[in-house]
Amino acid sequence: MGIATGTATADAEAVAKHTTACNEAYANHSNSCSHAAWYVLTKLVDKDFRWLDANHLVDFLIASPDWKAVSVDEGSALALKGVVVVGGLKKVGDRGHVIIMYPAQKKASGGYSYTYKDKQTGKTLAAIMRSHGIFPPALSTSNSSWPGAKSKDDKTVWDPWANDDIFPTDKFWTRK
Repeated sequence: MGIATGTATADAEAVAKHTTACNEAYANHSNSCSHAAWYVLTKLVDKDFRWLDANHLVDFLIASPDWKAVSVDEGSALALKGVVVVGGLKKVGDRGHVIIMYPAQKKASGGYSYTYKDKQTGKTLAAIMRSHGIFPPALSTSNSSWPGAKSKDDKTVWDPWANDDIFPTDKFWTRK
């Protein structure tokens, strides 16, 4: 049995705080991604972080000299240390979507039920989303009916978008 180092203890405390903030954000803001992200940011980054809707939060993160873009893998490594990583995609003329990387090990995307309209018959059909790879888990809330858009560590950062063409345009940021 090893002895815990100061860094390991600090990381464990940061992960515990991060997990608690994500769980509270999910419970308190299950229908608003921007409110859930804002909640985590006020708890872990800056208590005075101002609320911004998803599109404006993405604009802020892109323009801010205090935030930097990171890859999915870099973000995952940081989240596992309790560092806040925000993911988001701006939509022109529509609401975008923002998420927080959950501080847990990567997992397979998909595995949830969804419905879709068959293009040939017009019938609504049910399916199970297949996995599109291994990704970090997400805190994601939404008023959307898409089942991949709500996650408290049970879905990944890929699932809110659930599209291999759209996901690469999603970006991730962390504080410098």
